[in-house]
This record gives sequence, C-alpha cells and structure tokens, in this order.
Amino acid sequence: MLITRETDYAIRLIRALFEAKSNRLTIKEICDSQCIPQNFVYKIAKKLSRKDIIAIKRGVSGGCVLIKDPHDFSLYDVMTAIDAVRPVSACTVPGFSCPYREKNCDFCNVHNHLEVMESHLQDTLSNFSIYDLLVTPAKQ
Repeated sequence: MLITRETDYAIRLIRALFEAKSNRLTIKEICDSQCIPQNFVYKIAKKLSRKDIIAIKRGVSGGCVLIKDPHDFSLYDVMTAIDAVRPVSACTVPGFSCPYREKNCDFCNVHNHLEVMESHLQDTLSNFSIYDLLVTPAKQ
C-alpha cells in the first residue's frame, strides 16, 4: 500500500480544514497554506465530499469545511476515498494467477508473508485516526 501524492494532498487539505476549526476555507486558501498545486485540489475535495468527510459550497461565500470528526475516520479511510488501495504485491490480489504457486500446490512462503504484512499494514492504517495523524506526536 502506497500513500500517493493525491492522498498526501488530501491529508494536507484535511489538515487545513481541521486547523480552521469549522471555518470555511476556499480552495485557494487551502492551497496557499498547505503548499498544494491548485489544479489537484478541487478533484480531491470532491472525492472527500463523496465520502462525507468534507462539505463543499460553491459561490461567493463558498469553500470547504470538515464535517466528519477526525477521531471517526482513519488514514485508511482517506486512502480509499482518494485512490483504489493498491496491494503490497500483485500476488496478494484475489484471483492472481501465479505460475510458481500453481506449480508448487499453492504454497509460496513469500506470498504468505506478503499477505500477512498487507493485513498488518491495513489494520495499522485503519486504526490510525486522522486526529492522531494531525495531533499526536510521532513516536521515534
């Protein structure tokens, strides 16, 4: 699983709205404060809006506002809102045809370890709230 540039920009957009404390921000204000190219942000905002993470209002008094409590959604939720989550390896995708596993009666220790790693990674990302990402100091 990879945090793409688009997901990174989504996290920054959410950070700007979180820091705005329920005040509406324009796309330009978000881009300026978070150093995001403006041509990406509206598309990202629409994806977050479809998942009821933010609300978008158009017009003179328009802008974006965070509507979901950052305690109630995870980094994984943001990743899936923005991108189709990519597997650690193609071999972990259900239905993947692996000649090695077919030749060796479906046993591949590498595949098995990668599946475990992917499961742990998904669990970690799912249990890591956006609030923790934005507020809690990172442990070294």
